[in-house]
Amino acid sequence: MNPPGNADLFRLVYRSRSAIKGTREDVRQAIDAILAVSRRRNAEAGVTGALMFTRLFFVQALEGPTAAIEAIFDRICCDLRHTSVEVVECGPVLEPAFGEWPMSHLVPDADAGALLDRVEHETELADAAAAAMKLMAALIRPEQRINAPAQQSAA
Repeated sequence: MNPPGNADLFRLVYRSRSAIKGTREDVRQAIDAILAVSRRRNAEAGVTGALMFTRLFFVQALEGPTAAIEAIFDRICCDLRHTSVEVVECGPVLEPAFGEWPMSHLVPDADAGALLDRVEHETELADAAAAAMKLMAALIRPEQRINAPAQQSAA
């Protein structure tokens, strides 16, 4: 059961293969554009989350009101910048994992390789969801959680 303050807190985590082509700079610009639009739309909808991207795939977590998450995910599924969208976690949660940050951009480091490999190749979706959330939580810097509104306005 959700606490009264989070009566409709829903989390959706998915993974997908990137279809973004071009140079490293082209890809970076495409990701920057995704983040800019996501941050604006998520803030308007009361949604928080994190996007992890490697050149090969996306893992994204979204948290917020059920209707808002469903609307956002409908748009995501129609986005041609990725393929093979696969939900790895979906359902109500007791507390948010991403604070007030509308969309954190997580860049995996070398130490995250094993978890990242599990998320990409894991056949058991429950394990992939746990691995994705563990990796995302580890990559979110404490200052992102504390200073999220100030950082967002600078982005």
